[in-house]
Parts: sequence; C-alpha cells; structure tokens
Amino acid sequence: MSLMTRLTHELKEVGLVTLYFLFCFGIILTLRKLFLASYEIKSYALGSAVISALIAGKIVVILDKTRAGTRFDRSQPTGLAAGYKTLMYMAVTILVLFGERLFHAYRDAGALGKALAEIWEHRDRNVILAKALCVGLTFAAYHVYAGVDRRLGKGILWRALWSRAPSSKEDPHDSPEISKESARSR
Repeated sequence: MSLMTRLTHELKEVGLVTLYFLFCFGIILTLRKLFLASYEIKSYALGSAVISALIAGKIVVILDKTRAGTRFDRSQPTGLAAGYKTLMYMAVTILVLFGERLFHAYRDAGALGKALAEIWEHRDRNVILAKALCVGLTFAAYHVYAGVDRRLGKGILWRALWSRAPSSKEDPHDSPEISKESARSR
C-alpha cells in the first residue's frame, strides 16, 4: 500500500470520527462557556475542543480494532455492546482527566506527593463527573450509531439518514422487490 493510499485511508477513517467528536465537544464547551458567561467568567473553548476531538477520534479508532473494543460486538445486542464500550471509554476518560490534573499539579508543585495532596485537597468531583457524563453521552451516541451501522451493513444507516424519503408516487411498498419478498413470506 502506497503512502498516499495509507494517508487517504487514515484521514477518512479517523477524520470522520474526529469531526463527530469535534462537533460534540464544541457543543459541550460552548454550553460551558455560556454557563460561565452568566458569572462573567471568560472561557476559551476552541483549542480544547480541537485537541480533545483529535485525541478521542484516534483512541476510538484504535480501540475499535482491539479485542477489548470488539469483545461483545457479535455476541451481544447492539445496545449492550455500546453500553460496554461507553462504560469502558468513560473509565478511560476519568483516568485521563485525573492524569491531566495530576500533570498540571505536578508541574506546579514539583513533587508527585505534593501534587497528589493538592489534587485531593482541591478536588472538584462535580466538574469531573460533569465532564465524564458529557463525554460518555458522546461516546454512547457514537457506539450506538456505529453498532447499528455495522449490523445493517456499512453505510446503509448513513444513506438512510441523509437520503430523501420517496415521494408519495414512489411508494416503497409497490416496488417489485418488496412484493416478491412478501409473496415468499406468505
């Protein structure tokens, strides 16, 4: 496979997922900015949304290729498989959020023990829980969509969502394929 073919494949696979997460994280961070504006606190969300979307997009694509990410895809209903993935990804999200806080606290304190004590003293469970829930809902929607698309056949759900409905003259029940299928089922 040539470098250009690989790059195109990677951009298509990771790019679409990243755009989805960028859209969702953009909404979440815009809401955060609007809530903070009522307290006259300025918040800059674009950089954080872009970085988070890039990280989430790549991690989701990688984990979807591992055994941990595909464990229940074939053996369980789509909802259960999506729920498992969502909980797993939310746990990783909480660890990453904690790691981010630890990194900043360590940089300020200069020692790991002091950084952990600082995080423990100034912990804000509500903020971490709110972030984890928002990211979890984003993951849940992605996994349900991907699971249903996989079960129906790659791309069928996308086409169904974005194609026009047939006009009243083109009733899908009058098509010869459906008539043959209904005749077979009788």
